[in-house]
Amino acid sequence: MKQAISINGLYKSYGNKKIFSNFNLKIPQEKIVAIFGPNGCGKSTLMSIVAGIIKSNNGSIDIDYERMSYVFQNYSESLFPWRSNYENVIFPLEIKKFSKESINGRFIEIQELFGAMFDWNEYPYNLSGGQRQILAFMRALITKPKVLLIDEAFSSLDFENNLLLREKLQQYYLFERPTILMVTHNIEEAIHLAGDIAVFPKSPVASFKLIENSEIYPRTNEFLASNKFQDIKNTVLSSFSKFITYE
Repeated sequence: MKQAISINGLYKSYGNKKIFSNFNLKIPQEKIVAIFGPNGCGKSTLMSIVAGIIKSNNGSIDIDYERMSYVFQNYSESLFPWRSNYENVIFPLEIKKFSKESINGRFIEIQELFGAMFDWNEYPYNLSGGQRQILAFMRALITKPKVLLIDEAFSSLDFENNLLLREKLQQYYLFERPTILMVTHNIEEAIHLAGDIAVFPKSPVASFKLIENSEIYPRTNEFLASNKFQDIKNTVLSSFSKFITYE
């Protein structure tokens, strides 16, 4: 199967601290991969390198940047306070010079997926933190990306909105079939959404444990209480425990 993201021989360090050492990761098209690991192991650094925000010391990244969207962890920094909620959502389409008719069509599609959740003439600063994060997701998905990067973007949501957004993301995935690379500190989030879970050790990261999750989509909330879910969780925790030491 063709690779949507290919990371080859990646090296990254900050001063004397090595983060990645000859790191390799290949993600097939239409796959959801979650990265799970201890604090400071380089998860968000990897996302920033893949997104082209920061540079590696060596190695190569093969990805279609023209069809990529990135949902940041710090959603407040990614939304424009001077633009209305509607203007924030359609901003990527304006940058890509979509016609007004096409913009309106895409907006209707994304609004139907998420529901009429906001006053579109209001501004992000009038929304709750969770609502702003949902707005950021809508903006990322309106371009219909072939590659979607998600950097701990569920962390600010309460449990209800977290589950809602997982449901909406799965609906979008089944319809558009993007490749998704996500970073999370939440093991349940990873198992609920990902087809493969990459468990990282402490840095420097050279290799990792890849755990397959074959549960079909859409994965309902009932899956969270199933024996299969618990079995996968135990496998992930076992790998995680082998990678960490408590000092």
